[in-house]
Amino acid sequence: MKLNKIFISGLAMLSLTTSCKDYLETEPATNAAVPELVFGSEGETRTALYGVYAKICADNLFGNQLYNTFQLNSDVDFYANSNEAAAGNQPRRFDVRSDASNVESLWNNLYSGVETANEFIYNLGKSSIYKEETKEEGVEQEDGTIETDLVPVVTNLTQMMGEAKVMRAMFYHELLSYFGDVPFTMQATYETDNFVPEVTARQEISDALIADLIAAAEYMYSDKEAAANAPERISKEAAYAMIARLALQAGGYSLNHDAGNQNQYYMSRPSNYQEYYKIARDYAKKVIDAGGHSLRNSYAQVFIDECNFVVNTGDDPIFEIPFAQTTNGYWGYAQGPTSDVNTGDETNYSNSDWGATNGGVRCSAFYRYSFDESDLRRDFINGMWYYSNQGLPTLRFDYAMHNNKWSKLWGPKFGKNTTSSTGINFAYIRYADVLLMFAEAENELSGPTADAQEALKTVRRRAFAGADQADMVDAYVAAAAASKEDFLKAVLDERKWEFAGENMRWKDLVRNNLYAEKVFMTFMTYYSVAENQGGTSSYLDMVEEYDGLAYSSLFPSSVYWCYVENYNTGGILNKNSAYFPNTSLPMVYIYNPYSNTTKPTSKPANFFDADDNLYMLKVLTAKDITGSGATSTDWQTTDVKWADDNTGVIKNQVLYSLYGYIRVDQRSNIVVVNNGAASQFDINSSSAKANFSRLPAVRYLLPYPEEAIARSNGAYKNYYGY
Repeated sequence: MKLNKIFISGLAMLSLTTSCKDYLETEPATNAAVPELVFGSEGETRTALYGVYAKICADNLFGNQLYNTFQLNSDVDFYANSNEAAAGNQPRRFDVRSDASNVESLWNNLYSGVETANEFIYNLGKSSIYKEETKEEGVEQEDGTIETDLVPVVTNLTQMMGEAKVMRAMFYHELLSYFGDVPFTMQATYETDNFVPEVTARQEISDALIADLIAAAEYMYSDKEAAANAPERISKEAAYAMIARLALQAGGYSLNHDAGNQNQYYMSRPSNYQEYYKIARDYAKKVIDAGGHSLRNSYAQVFIDECNFVVNTGDDPIFEIPFAQTTNGYWGYAQGPTSDVNTGDETNYSNSDWGATNGGVRCSAFYRYSFDESDLRRDFINGMWYYSNQGLPTLRFDYAMHNNKWSKLWGPKFGKNTTSSTGINFAYIRYADVLLMFAEAENELSGPTADAQEALKTVRRRAFAGADQADMVDAYVAAAAASKEDFLKAVLDERKWEFAGENMRWKDLVRNNLYAEKVFMTFMTYYSVAENQGGTSSYLDMVEEYDGLAYSSLFPSSVYWCYVENYNTGGILNKNSAYFPNTSLPMVYIYNPYSNTTKPTSKPANFFDADDNLYMLKVLTAKDITGSGATSTDWQTTDVKWADDNTGVIKNQVLYSLYGYIRVDQRSNIVVVNNGAASQFDINSSSAKANFSRLPAVRYLLPYPEEAIARSNGAYKNYYGY
C-alpha cells in the first residue's frame, strides 16, 4: 500500500510553514502562530513532517531534476547533445554558467528543503511535547554477556525528528555533490535572522551532519517494526545508510582549489579519509547486522513492483520516496521506452491507454556491452525500441539506449491523456547499495576480507541464474579478491551494473578519482567507433584494449529486426520474456543486438526454434499493429551511422555530448577543457592508461548562482574557473 497521504497532506502543510522561496530573501517569512498550532500535538506534528517529505517529493528535486537534468554524463548514464557551441545551461555535458536558471533553481530548491527541515527540527525540539529520554536495558555485548546500559526511548516524536534530520542530510548531500563548499546552517532562518550563512568547508559540513544523524538514529524505529512504515518512511536503517553515504562522500576525492585561487582546481581527499571510511563501513554493517533486508526478489521485480505501486518490506528498498499518482514524480515517464500518444486521434492504438512517456533519461550506447551476457540485468535495463503515436514499436539504436528499469508501460493503464505525475516510487536507499558501500569501505581499510567478498557475492547472486553462479559469483569474486585494487574495480563495476539511472555513477567515479579517466574513455569510445564507421580509426585498438571488447565486431553498423507479438501472448514464453514486463504491447525481435553481422538469408520465422530457446512467435506487419502501412514479414534493416557515408564527418552527438570536458574543435582537433579553456590533447593511441595522468580534473561542480552571489553582497565567490 502506498502512503500517498505523505505528499498530499504535505502540500497543505507547505502553505503553513515558513520556508523561504529564496534562501537569501531580504525579509523573513515568519508566522508566530504556526509553532503553537502545529507542534502542540502528535497528529499535527506528523502533518508538519509531511511538509518536509513534500520537498523531497517535488519534481524540481528528487521527483525529476536530480535524475534528469542533473544526472551527469558518464560511461553509464548518457544524454546525447548535438549543440556545437556552449549553451551555459547543460550540466550533463559540463556546460554551465553562473547565470543558468536551472542551476539557480537547483540551489534555491535544495536550500528551501534545508530551511523547511530546519524549521521542523527547531519547532519540534522546543515544543512542550518533545522529549529525548533514556532507560536502563540489558544489552548483549560482543562476548555474549548481558550488561545493563542506558538506551534511548524511541517514540513517534523522536522518530519524526530523525526523519527530518535524514531529509536535511539528503538536501545537503546533493549540495555538497554539486557545489562543494557551500553556505551551511542547521538553524531555521527566523531563529537567527541570518540570510547569508557562511560558506563552510565540505568536511566540516559532513562532520556536523554525520554526528547529527548518529545521535538521531538511535531514537528511530527499526524498519522491522510496523511503526516505522518502511520503506515509504525513513527508518533507523535508512539513517544508518545515509550516514554511510555521507561518510564515503566525505572520505572520497572531490574537486578542490587553493585558497584565493579562482581558476586552479584539482582532485584531492582529506588526510584523515580513512576515518570516514571506518564510519561508512561500521554503519553499513549496522544495516546488514540488523537483518531486516535481503535481495529475495529478482532485480527486475524490484522496479516492476514500483511501477505497479507494490511496496515491499524487508527486500531491497530501504527507503522509497513516496510519490503520489497524478500529483508528482516523473519516474516511469522520463525513463523507459518513449511512447508517443496523439490525444487528438480518436483511434485507440496499442499504447494509447498508458498515456505518453518521454523516455529521455537513457544509458550509454556502450553500457550494455560491459555486462556479462548471462547477467540478468543487461537486457532488462537496456531498452532497444520505443513506440510511435500509432503504437508501432520502433528501433532505438542511436547514441543512447532507453533505461527500462521504470516505465508507465510496466504498470496499470494510466489513461490516454496522462503524461508525468506518475506517482511511481523511487528507492533512494537500497540494500544493494548498503552491501556495496560496506564492501568498498572494508576493502579500503582492510583489503578484500571475507565479509567484503560476501557482500559483493550477495549482490551478484541476484544478478545470475543458479547455473551461472559458480563461475559468475564464487569464481568471479575469488579472482577479484587477488588484490585490493582488483576488488575495488569489481565493486565499482557492480555499482555500475546495479545503479543505472539512480544518479550514482558519476558520484562513484568522483569519489574514487576516476571521473576524468571514464569521461575521456567514453568520448574516445564514441569517437573511435564513429571514426571506424567512416573508414578507419586511429584510436579503436586503444579503446578495445582498455575495455577488453572488440567493438569493431560487436557494435552493429546495421541491425536486422522484425515485429512480433508480445512474448507473453497466449502463455508463449521466450528467453527474453522476463526482460519486457508489459504483457500486451507488440514487440521487436532483434537478430543482432550485440554483434556486427550480415543480414540473415532465411525469413524471420525460421529463427524462432527450440534449439535457440526461442519459441515460435507470430511475426507481425506494420499493418497488423496500426491498421495501415507495410505488410512485409521479412527482416527490416536499420543502419547505425555516426559518420557521413560520403565524407566520413562524425555526427555532432559524438563530438559535443561531453562538451565542457572533451570535444572536437573547429580544426577537427580533440581538445580537453581545463580551467574553462580548451586546448588540444595529444592522445597516446597505443595505451589508454598513458593518457590518464595528463588529464585535468573534470569540472563537475556547478557555479554558485549569480543571484545568490548578488544577495550575499560579495560574501560568496565562485572558483573553479567560473
